Amino acid sequence: MHLVDERQEKRFKTPVHPGCAVLRRAVRGNIVSFPSQVVAFLRHPPADMQRRVVLLFFVHGWSAVTIAARFNVPKHVIWGILNEWSVRALALGYIQVIDPEAYATCCRVDDEYETNR
Repeated sequence: MHLVDERQEKRFKTPVHPGCAVLRRAVRGNIVSFPSQVVAFLRHPPADMQRRVVLLFFVHGWSAVTIAARFNVPKHVIWGILNEWSVRALALGYIQVIDPEAYATCCRVDDEYETNR
């Protein structure tokens, strides 16, 4: 019974994933924290490529198209890397909300339905 309560509490503390573009806006606006050393979560593509893609997109503000051209891969591969990385980073606490009100405003999260608006 106690284990279920802990899981529910953790679920409510983990912010809803707003999408990569909105999350980038929150990172660049200092609304959420961003790890100083980017962790590689995925086995494929190579860890070094993951780190560089994540840094270029979230920190330096590059577009997915520009990153895809740099690494000579289709842009849907870049979006897949960014989406999977950001979901795991939020769930595992690598990205944490600094200002919940600004996060809700930035992401326009509807708390009742947990959807982005």
